[in-house]
Amino acid sequence: MRTRSWLLVVTVLVLNGCSAPGLKPVEIFPEDNCAQCRMAVSDERYASEIIDQNGEVFKFDDLGCMLKFRSKHADLKIAGIYLKDYETKQWMPYERAAIVETGVETPMGSGKVAFADPQKAMSFQKQYPQAANAGGVDKCCE
Repeated sequence: MRTRSWLLVVTVLVLNGCSAPGLKPVEIFPEDNCAQCRMAVSDERYASEIIDQNGEVFKFDDLGCMLKFRSKHADLKIAGIYLKDYETKQWMPYERAAIVETGVETPMGSGKVAFADPQKAMSFQKQYPQAANAGGVDKCCE
């Protein structure tokens, strides 16, 4: 039984560390533009980025833009995806983020925000619920 428990722990640790070794997010600079909508990445609370296997970095001003870019580029070989925590503005791996849809006005209107702490995400979503008629307000370019 002990061997199974140890094996489970090792498996979880390996799966949690799926991004390439040594891969780190790239900081946002004032001159950075969103890879999807080409707007300036001006508010880091909503920033995200994709790093491909060649080391190319695609930065986004809204989580909605990143998700659209990802769906339009399904063949992109992704090494890592990073999001900024809404509260701390610290980078976190996509796999560890709690993303919620809210009524908050994000740069391109998706209302999506990310938190490292799932409880904070749920509390924030309750505090800023998505409007009942919010469907289709995402302004990010096609």
